[in-house]
Amino acid sequence: MKRGTLIDASTGAAAIVAEAAMFRLASDGGASLQDQLSGVLAAAAFLIGGVLAAPRYPAIAWPSITFATFLATVEVLAVVRSREQLVTSASWTELSLITAVSLLVAALVAAAYAGKEWRRSVAARVLGLLVLGGGVVAAGIVVGSAGDRVDPVAAAGGASPFRVAARLGVTTVAAGLLIGMVLDLAGPASRAFRAWRVGGAPSGGPLWRLLRLFAEEVFPGRVADRQAAAEAERARLAADLHALVLPDLRRAAAAAEAAGVPPEAQVDLRRALEDVEQLMHERQSIVLEQFGLVAGLEWLAERTEERSPIRVELVIEGDVPDGPAAVAPKVARAAFRIALLALDNVVRHAAATTATVRLSSDRSRIALEVVDDGRATGYGNARGRGIADMRTEASASGGTVAISFDDAVRVRATWPQASTAANHATAPAELADRSELPAT
Repeated sequence: MKRGTLIDASTGAAAIVAEAAMFRLASDGGASLQDQLSGVLAAAAFLIGGVLAAPRYPAIAWPSITFATFLATVEVLAVVRSREQLVTSASWTELSLITAVSLLVAALVAAAYAGKEWRRSVAARVLGLLVLGGGVVAAGIVVGSAGDRVDPVAAAGGASPFRVAARLGVTTVAAGLLIGMVLDLAGPASRAFRAWRVGGAPSGGPLWRLLRLFAEEVFPGRVADRQAAAEAERARLAADLHALVLPDLRRAAAAAEAAGVPPEAQVDLRRALEDVEQLMHERQSIVLEQFGLVAGLEWLAERTEERSPIRVELVIEGDVPDGPAAVAPKVARAAFRIALLALDNVVRHAAATTATVRLSSDRSRIALEVVDDGRATGYGNARGRGIADMRTEASASGGTVAISFDDAVRVRATWPQASTAANHATAPAELADRSELPAT
């Protein structure tokens, strides 16, 4: 759900908290001011906490704001109910109408939380409507009974329509809060469990690893900060390697060849140069950052062909987004690194002659697949470092990766289509010859 909806919920909650505060201050219950305002202050604390958490931690903001609404609604109902037999008929009608509006606003906030994933889930849509319906019914009962004054004996026995509506309204808001929390935690719990099963989880015991993964899913801001720091370090390392180390190694290799250094030493220098280049491209691809995922994969295929006898074919299927900003940066980098790791494993282990890198897209997902014609038995096993790194890259970018070992090895990574930009160009069926791609 859009951030604007959370702002609207915060506004509604703030209105009910303010109303509860005014009602408490205007009532004369004989208790101290601190006791009278304790519930209102608690509601205000949760509301302020939710508003502060909203920019980075919506998983905290939503339940905090909804719980603040619940507490404030209880306060409003308690004050109004205590004055049911103490005010005039005109005043009671006015209080009933104000209470009906409060119940309706509280139900809207709770329904927004319960159904905030309504675009993705039919269940969330239905539950949100049920919560809203409960609030509408409660408000309707209050409005319908606004002019009906019951005797104190009947009211004390719980037959008052107002009290029935109050219980229904409070139950509705509490149900919306509970439903929203369950739906909020179900997705992170499921993703954390899947990541925990496939490996690549944080260090520690099994339970601790699962809890840390769950915390990272619930509070994605922490993960985003670490990923941003890691990407900055990768970019810095790649720039240093490109500007400082590679030129020296190239000059040393050229000088060794010109001076007639023994072939063994020349081979060692060339291998060191290739290793540094490989390390640099694993950390950050200049082509990927400047031209986008399609260009990065095209460059990677050409580079693999230059460094090995394997022929690499790049296939683009469907409405694949093209350009440097078409795919979310974390997804583009993960896809590039998974392709790099998969092709590196093909070169090292598969004894293949050809490999195919397939990038496809439809309305639901974007997928990357790498398959070769080599022998799967030489590829290694599912516990290899390269495969673990692929799973880590996919998990950290919100995707999944599946690896099958049949006659050949097939690596398939997928990400939700929401990872791509709303407006983007698509890659042409015949890839253009990108002569402007930078040399490395």
